[in-house]
Amino acid sequence: MSSRRTNTPFGDPPSHPDHSAPAGGIRGDYTGNTGDNNNFNSGNTNNNYYGDTHLSMEDRILRCLYTSGYESHRMRVRGPVEGTCAWVTEHPRYKEWLEKKTSGLLWLSADPGYGKSVIASFLVGHLGTHSNAAVCYFFFKDDSDEQRSATFALCAILHQLFVRRKPLCRYAEPAFRAKDSRFAEEVDTLWDILVKVVAAEGGCGEVICVVDALDECEQATQDRLMRLMAHLPQSQNSGIPLKLLVTSRPYHKIERGLGSYATMIRLKGEDEVKAITADVTRVIDKGIKELETYWERPGELGYLRDILESSADRTFIWVSLILEILKDCEDDSVEEFTNIASNAPSDLAELYTKILDKSTSPDKARRILNIVVAAARPLTLREMNVAFKISRDRKTIKDLQNVPPGFGRTVKNLCGHFVRIIDSKIYLVHQTAREFLLKGSSLGRGIWQYSLCPMNSNFTLADICISYLMLEEFEEDPLEIHAYSWGREGENLQKYVFFNYAARHWVDHFRDSGDRQMELFELTRRICEVGSKRWMAWFQVRWADNWGFGSCPEDFTHLMTATWLGQRAVVERLLEEGRDINARCKLFGTALNMAAVLSDRDMAGLLLQKNVKAWLGGKEYNILHVRGLIVSRTNHGSGTRRLLISGALSVVACK
Repeated sequence: MSSRRTNTPFGDPPSHPDHSAPAGGIRGDYTGNTGDNNNFNSGNTNNNYYGDTHLSMEDRILRCLYTSGYESHRMRVRGPVEGTCAWVTEHPRYKEWLEKKTSGLLWLSADPGYGKSVIASFLVGHLGTHSNAAVCYFFFKDDSDEQRSATFALCAILHQLFVRRKPLCRYAEPAFRAKDSRFAEEVDTLWDILVKVVAAEGGCGEVICVVDALDECEQATQDRLMRLMAHLPQSQNSGIPLKLLVTSRPYHKIERGLGSYATMIRLKGEDEVKAITADVTRVIDKGIKELETYWERPGELGYLRDILESSADRTFIWVSLILEILKDCEDDSVEEFTNIASNAPSDLAELYTKILDKSTSPDKARRILNIVVAAARPLTLREMNVAFKISRDRKTIKDLQNVPPGFGRTVKNLCGHFVRIIDSKIYLVHQTAREFLLKGSSLGRGIWQYSLCPMNSNFTLADICISYLMLEEFEEDPLEIHAYSWGREGENLQKYVFFNYAARHWVDHFRDSGDRQMELFELTRRICEVGSKRWMAWFQVRWADNWGFGSCPEDFTHLMTATWLGQRAVVERLLEEGRDINARCKLFGTALNMAAVLSDRDMAGLLLQKNVKAWLGGKEYNILHVRGLIVSRTNHGSGTRRLLISGALSVVACK
């Protein structure tokens, strides 16, 4: 829903966790000597991010590349009904692409609800069975941070190849040695590794990559990925082909980005009316048989076929929704079934409206939907139970640990078939449902269409996360929080079920709350109170996520924390209050030092306007007053001091 930044709110950590100040940054007390500053990386070597330096180089690279649960993402897609999707494998365009002896890109486009993801999942299995190629895949999805980025897609593809043939990790080793785990965050670097792996002698043979829903990839990395795909024939010089199969809606931007017909084969699913209609009919037939089994009425519901076929308009999502409504109906009479099937709006937006209008509590349904569309990833039922019930006046976690036995049913009663629960996680039924809710330039019909504003939805979730971190347990309990343990099932994760999400994502939701974020300022002051247990609880988890090495600082002020998180409005308020603005932490120095380390010119300029000082080599400086000295020392300084002064100059440049 919100635009998640590729770079973390904690900024970009140095590529190498060594003892050098980052080029262009100002490190506070750094003198070039060993000592307490070694805590910056605990003296460990590369890939300290995972804390497992005993692992082999191959295993460390594999860990860097496992950035998303790509297997489970594919499992979200419904399985195809027998006989469906086969039209694709018989299509001349598909055969042309598959039979080419060189690299090739096939773009399968189709309108919303035409079953593109089902086709993509089907083809992953079909190609794996009917070809000798190494088949890799990635499924983009707009409802999860793990499924929005092209870097995650390329990491998943490389991970699948390297798992098949571990020695191929050697092609990622130079990038890993040069950039540590950060190599897995660069589209160009990952693509270059992929091309080298496929071209390698004795590599993995023919490689086919299936990439679903490219239109749901974030724009920041989508454009670059499309350019690389479009130049595939030029970048791949080996006789071993690398083939790409991409699905998306038929957007002009995608068409333009993927290149000309000289480099791309396009299969227009939106024009395959006969094939899609036949597949929809197969889905209807299968659904009717399942209904007959469910209601114990074999051979009696065939009358529904013509009604459903006449209204489906070739959209699988419409058919599946009506079949689910019929299954959940309390009355299985011919009259009731006929009424439901005949009167269901053929327009998907009207159908969504009708589903939500039946909610037992529209206000509660709206809260759930705000949470679902804003969440950085799909929430579990346990997490949703907490998010749904938490409020600012709640003091303790009591009664929030366990999900009531019927909570899943409660969610369905509130939101109906507009949401799906898969493996105890809550999803919207389809991407079109998300688009139905979010405000656009047009006015919606009824009280549901275009009723959710991204800013307000993020504000709701920011409020929830901060309220959770405010609970007494995080200040009073003697929590032993080991940052790495929060990614695994453990005692803390079982007891504090929403902590993992709140600690990692409150900053993003706060940022995306736009003009409303300062309504939460006093609450953020409390969870950012340095030295408090609740501050250290979430802060060290965030630190490990974004820096991944070394001891977490314990002497940040609220101004330093807000500077680090890029919270400009909070920094402005704190500077107006004027509380100890030149305080410094042992590791980085003042808030101005931090802005320089993060290369945040906007924040540095704001701090300079309020005369925040910098801490250089054990002394406090007003950077604007010592520019001549800095220039002189840049010419004559050596080693570390030159790096520090260079960083100071970059801050001066902000003015």
